[in-house]
Amino acid sequence: MADPEGKKIKIAQVIGNAKAGGVINCVMNYFRHIDTSKVQFDFYTYGPSPFDEEIKARGGRVFYFPSVFAFFKCVRFLRKSFRRERYDIVHAHMTSLSFVSLLAAKQAGVKHRICHAHSTTNKEEGFVHFVKSCLKHISTWFATDLAGCSRLSIDWLYGKKAAKKAYLMRNAIDLDRFDVTDEEKRELKAHYGLENCKVVGHIGRFEFQKNIPFLVKAFAILCKSRDDVRLMLVGGGAEFENVKKLVETLKIEDKVLFMTEKRNVQEYYALFDVFALPSRFEGLPLVAIEAQAMGIPCLLSDCITKEADVTGHVEYLPILSANYWANEISRVLDENVSYDGRKAVAAAGYDIVEESKNLLEYYTEVNAK
Repeated sequence: MADPEGKKIKIAQVIGNAKAGGVINCVMNYFRHIDTSKVQFDFYTYGPSPFDEEIKARGGRVFYFPSVFAFFKCVRFLRKSFRRERYDIVHAHMTSLSFVSLLAAKQAGVKHRICHAHSTTNKEEGFVHFVKSCLKHISTWFATDLAGCSRLSIDWLYGKKAAKKAYLMRNAIDLDRFDVTDEEKRELKAHYGLENCKVVGHIGRFEFQKNIPFLVKAFAILCKSRDDVRLMLVGGGAEFENVKKLVETLKIEDKVLFMTEKRNVQEYYALFDVFALPSRFEGLPLVAIEAQAMGIPCLLSDCITKEADVTGHVEYLPILSANYWANEISRVLDENVSYDGRKAVAAAGYDIVEESKNLLEYYTEVNAK
């Protein structure tokens, strides 16, 4: 426990997969802005990630742990590490799988153990959906405190009764990063040869959840009625090669840009005329908040929580018809919508500067119990 003499609150952030995705980006946003004279963040991940060097430079440490699917090996490793490091708090960000690290934390004598809901599920996941739905009932067994990124994810993981006690840790962002001028946007479009093009953008992992093949099919339909459009897909993942093959099959290779290199994410958003996210399920997508901060009109699937609309410039569409999405994308592109989203995003509680102060207060309260 942090004491009156000013000892830091020592916190283990259990992430799992930290190579990409909203969870690691969310926690890193907080790490960059929280008062590190009062808290120590250590990160537990499955292996090396693009964030390791930054974490160390900011005074954190990184520990690689075995997959939770190697259950006993994983618990043994985490129990030993948590006991050795003497953490005040273990904050588990693995949603329905958080019980594994929280069990290890309890066995290691860690007094404060936070379970965090970052996502939900969808019946289309099949067996994975079944497993998640079963595991969510034990996710809180070893937790002393509950948190989540949205009311939807909190209700799904904990049930509405327990959810009332959960802390809402918003997927807040650094708004200063999204202050890009019109001149800078024009220069970026010229750099990519997109001056005369309307760009449909998507940022996210190439995984089942994100439903990228659906977006590609909708875009292919759009290309039949207009020649001024391009699709920019930013990210990588298990379905990357399959998506590339689909693009080739649909003969739209010259109109789709795959961006896998690491750049300042705001430079990608600066190229987009509309942001499309047809996910099958989400907790609260960080990318939707970022897109709105950049003043981009957003088309999201109706499987995504309405909490993601913080500017009034988000439309929710069912993911039943690629034709419908093609028509809606075309309509939004023709409307040429542009707006100042940063103030609205801040007013909705997604300013990382303010939310980091709130998180520090939350950790202090948890640690004082």
